[in-house]
Amino acid sequence: MKEKKNLLKTIALVVITVIAGNIGPRLFNIITKQPLNNSNTLKGRVMIMNKDCPFVIDENTRLYSVTLLGKNIVQNNYTLLNERLTDIDIDAFKSIMKPEIIRHLKSKTETDFFRDKNTTLMYKYFDKEKQFVTDISILPKDYLLKK
Repeated sequence: MKEKKNLLKTIALVVITVIAGNIGPRLFNIITKQPLNNSNTLKGRVMIMNKDCPFVIDENTRLYSVTLLGKNIVQNNYTLLNERLTDIDIDAFKSIMKPEIIRHLKSKTETDFFRDKNTTLMYKYFDKEKQFVTDISILPKDYLLKK
């Protein structure tokens, strides 16, 4: 019974996070006073995005920083504000989130910047007690648009 409850809670968490992922970048770009455009370097883009961090995307998700891990690896660091690691079905979370993140990346013109720079996007999640939950890696080939 506890496993079913955790799975349902995880699915609800994923739905909220996906909705936030679709709305958050638009809100974030409105709040920051610096333009995010294709003339930015990856390092410049990360610096601009970090100016408004931590950034609460919704009642359950906060982007607390963006990190440039290498020449072409950008990591988004999130806190799940209302969740404990023990209450999250990590496998379900990842199996639902990864395809949704990819779908989101393929549908947004803002992603062209990362696509053009052949960037791997990492999504790292921590619970409300700052315990590592999981990370999801999206390779450039995963969100490449088919021509």
